[in-house]
Amino acid sequence: MLVTFRVKDKTTRLHSEPAEISALELASLMRRLHAGHADIETESHEFSAAPLNFEVNANSLSLASFAACFDWRAEVIAIVEEAQFLGRTLRVHCPGGPSPITIMVSEYIALARDILLPSELAAKVVRALGQGDGSEGEIPLDALRALLSDHHTAEAFRIAQIETVFESLSVLAYTDCGEQFPTMEWAS
Repeated sequence: MLVTFRVKDKTTRLHSEPAEISALELASLMRRLHAGHADIETESHEFSAAPLNFEVNANSLSLASFAACFDWRAEVIAIVEEAQFLGRTLRVHCPGGPSPITIMVSEYIALARDILLPSELAAKVVRALGQGDGSEGEIPLDALRALLSDHHTAEAFRIAQIETVFESLSVLAYTDCGEQFPTMEWAS
């Protein structure tokens, strides 16, 4: 089983509200995303060519390209613009049945790449960070930076022989997230 280490922000107040989109607008968006070779992060049960539940970096297309997919609707443009400004992903969600398809600003920071580790290696990382050995948890990014700058943490990673993960976490921890206050979370 894999454990994902990911940066998210649950505290920054968003100014946009989720908006309903039509199936035709979703199809237009998917065509543009595929043509632009965007990295579309689908949920595990989704078919990647035509997903209904996925996330995509809001900066994978220009604002004008996104706007054209949604017939220049102001509420959708506001969502895309806010996600681009915050460096976040866009979330497209359809729970199924007669429920509408919605688009919203995701809580995930697009600028920070996810780190996927096997559960045994992830447990070593969490222990080296002094965060117990749970398969789920979170730590504020500024606290992670402080931990990674402490020589005791670096030594714990060296003893566990996972120095390369230390370097990957350092890159993730020092991602410039502007005025947001993100956390790094891990879960399987």
